[in-house]
Amino acid sequence: MTEIHQIDLTKQSLAAMPGAERKLLLLLGHATNEINVFQKLVLISGQGSYAPRLVDHVQAGQTLILMRTLIGKLCEAWDLFKVRFLRERQLAGLYAPKLNAEAVTALQSLKRHFGTQSPLMLIRSRFSFHYRDENNLVEQSFQEIPADEAWQFYLSNIEGNCFFYASELVVQSGVIKLGDTAPNAAEPFLDATARNFAALCDLTIAVSSQILPDTQSIGTLELSGLPSLSDLQIPFFVDDTEFKPKG
Repeated sequence: MTEIHQIDLTKQSLAAMPGAERKLLLLLGHATNEINVFQKLVLISGQGSYAPRLVDHVQAGQTLILMRTLIGKLCEAWDLFKVRFLRERQLAGLYAPKLNAEAVTALQSLKRHFGTQSPLMLIRSRFSFHYRDENNLVEQSFQEIPADEAWQFYLSNIEGNCFFYASELVVQSGVIKLGDTAPNAAEPFLDATARNFAALCDLTIAVSSQILPDTQSIGTLELSGLPSLSDLQIPFFVDDTEFKPKG
């Protein structure tokens, strides 16, 4: 059973709020919505293994694309919070003392993470939202990747089923290098790249959990019969029916 806590708002009550507070509330809700959606998509897309191998390659690539977008959204959410809340002394002075202990701990952790040269912020700036590659990271990654990797493009008569795996291979290699935090020493059976990737996944999940709010019960709506995330999949390759031009 899943509990949904419903808060009934009216435009009049929102209009009565100071403009800065109303804008912050609505923007934080918008950011939370996007982070929630991309979190679910990453989890669902990354489930299972597939045959033939090309499908497995493409599914993995799709998951990594979604994760890079999630990383970008996390950084944008922090930037919103920093500019619209932390730098607004009146707002911060009014609401920061009202945060519960869990929220205070999460905020302190986020400040430490984004106060340094955040791996997530580097990925956001150089890969997640920009294609110009001003730091020449694509060429660096290309030169470092072994020749026996899967240098493949998968083309289809249906545009939506095309996937340029070699491109994803190079970009993701650069992302993992930027996200090189302290690899998990508890996983010595993994090579350095796999450990770095696992560490980046752990960091992304940790920052997501710190940014997303812990809701308090207001009014409760109970939902049953919901699908489990572990039962869902997002295939990359699809039937061409929906892609056929009409008319």
